[in-house]
Amino acid sequence: MRDPDRLIIDRSPGETRIAGLSGGRLTDLWLERAGTPPRRVGEIVLARVTAVRPELNAAFLDIGHGEAFLNLGKRKAPAEGALVAVTITADAAGRKQAQASRQVVLGGRYMSLRPTETDLSIAGAIKAKGKRDALKEMLEPGRPEKIGLLVHETATDAEKIQLLSDLATLLKEWKAVEDAIVAGDGPKTIRPAPTAEDVARALFPSAAVEESSNGAGFADDDVDGQIDRALARRLQLANGTALTFDETEALVAIDVDVAAAGRAPNGWAQLFEEMAPDIAAEIRRRRLSGLVLVDFPRLSQKSDRERVADAMQTAFAGWPLGGGDNEQPPQVLGWTRSGVLEITVQRAGRSLAEDYLRPVEQHPRAATVALAALRRLLTETGGIAHPEMICAPDIADWLAGPGAKALEETKERLGGTLRLTPQTDYALERIEIGPARR
Repeated sequence: MRDPDRLIIDRSPGETRIAGLSGGRLTDLWLERAGTPPRRVGEIVLARVTAVRPELNAAFLDIGHGEAFLNLGKRKAPAEGALVAVTITADAAGRKQAQASRQVVLGGRYMSLRPTETDLSIAGAIKAKGKRDALKEMLEPGRPEKIGLLVHETATDAEKIQLLSDLATLLKEWKAVEDAIVAGDGPKTIRPAPTAEDVARALFPSAAVEESSNGAGFADDDVDGQIDRALARRLQLANGTALTFDETEALVAIDVDVAAAGRAPNGWAQLFEEMAPDIAAEIRRRRLSGLVLVDFPRLSQKSDRERVADAMQTAFAGWPLGGGDNEQPPQVLGWTRSGVLEITVQRAGRSLAEDYLRPVEQHPRAATVALAALRRLLTETGGIAHPEMICAPDIADWLAGPGAKALEETKERLGGTLRLTPQTDYALERIEIGPARR
């Protein structure tokens, strides 16, 4: 699985899109848009325990902007009503609550404070024993005994004063958290979630970054076309096979259709092995998560099934992880008795379809169409003194509500004039742009 070599950050009214591309092919897409719940993954919250469920080995939390589910693992259950510091590990999606972890990491420039751990650790990239020993000798006296510390590779060339200042700042921040717990001051956000841009840059620091506006940077590589392809329910592959994707609340089903592939010259098992990287790439590109069932045509030989399962697990090698101790790549669990390959993918939030499409009908959301129309206005109305956009009432309603700020920004960039005309007989995706009619 290849990481992107380029990141295109495209900003337009009401929306920021970040595309990760490897050799021009879309690998990842991050989205921040008006009217969509903000991304909370990575946010550190002082949460209040609202219920403890021993039968689930879990607790439910009030995180100030909703509720979250906390798996207790082997840790002692907190008391109901208590305040606990947690990190949001998965956004709410559909009917699923946000998920939280007791692992809290306060990241600084040169190190990360880990209050739920106890050791001082040095990044493995710092290999010189003398340097590692010097860092430990410098930082150990200022580290409280029961608070963990991880020194990053960036500390290699830092001055002593910079390192000690970074440590002091992190300890001060954690002291404020402890004081808030004692005072009963919560629930509240301690540290906001990183932005989509922060996440993309941190995951892929070697990727070249390109800035774009109004979709211009997406044109050369047909990123919008690649997004449409990643939203399609049925996807035709180059080898003649086709994949059909169905997302439900409980699971994701991927049906493998080989009807147009002809006879596999070296057997179906080899064909399915060769398809594994494509399937893994689509799971990543579409942000599919939870239980994923891949329905290959049945293989009678156990050895063939094992070959395909191994190829699928190998295809997930290099899956991007954010660095949390609880993160793991997708796991291939094996074949069900009915002959379906079972995979689990750790959930982090909404899928691409949930961001772009309305549920059930699988038609574009009004926000998706409206924001694309604003980009068109900025690129197609040059020389038009008084532009007009004619659209469906749902589009006009969204622009008057959640998208009002984006609409105003577009008007300002057009010189302050734009007539928006709802047309009752227009389909959602029908947008007409031109000079204002008299």
